[in-house]
Amino acid sequence: MGARLLAVLAPLIAIGCGMGDEPRRLHTTAPPPEASGTITVDPRQPLLPTYPCSRCHAGRAPDTRERAFTEFHTQRILRHGTLGGWCYRCHTKDNIDQLHLADGTLVSFDQAFELCGSCHGDKLRDWKDGIHGLTTGFWLGDRVRRSCTACHDPHSPAFPLMTPEHPPAWPRTMPPPPTPEESHGAE
Repeated sequence: MGARLLAVLAPLIAIGCGMGDEPRRLHTTAPPPEASGTITVDPRQPLLPTYPCSRCHAGRAPDTRERAFTEFHTQRILRHGTLGGWCYRCHTKDNIDQLHLADGTLVSFDQAFELCGSCHGDKLRDWKDGIHGLTTGFWLGDRVRRSCTACHDPHSPAFPLMTPEHPPAWPRTMPPPPTPEESHGAE
């Protein structure tokens, strides 16, 4: 009788233990935790060898004429956007140690992301969301974000065209993916 009882109870025990079924998953409706901590922007001013600009520009009247440089800033050619440009499109005439937004608001070189974002709003939004650019630190802790000019030259910001690398090798422990011919033949 013991073998017969076991034959009857075994399927019931297997169902009760979840054998043969998918493992039970704990489903929660709680949202993931919000990011916390502080976000600071990596300062750029200490890295600028010619900052503060007023060291050389003090006592000089701003010259707003577009012209070829013949002194010091000879490598500074603006290749940014389709509009013709000159230094004072971004740099402030009356306070050379600051930049200015289109509405005249003054920002420091450490706040250059505000100036960049005034034209590149989609990139600023992505940067603030941590999608564009480099943010280091912890989701539930303090983070440091690099400003636009840490990666892009503000005078010529476009990256050169890049050739993508080949994909990594397929793991030897998995069967290879179907070739394009094999996957089209299944249709």
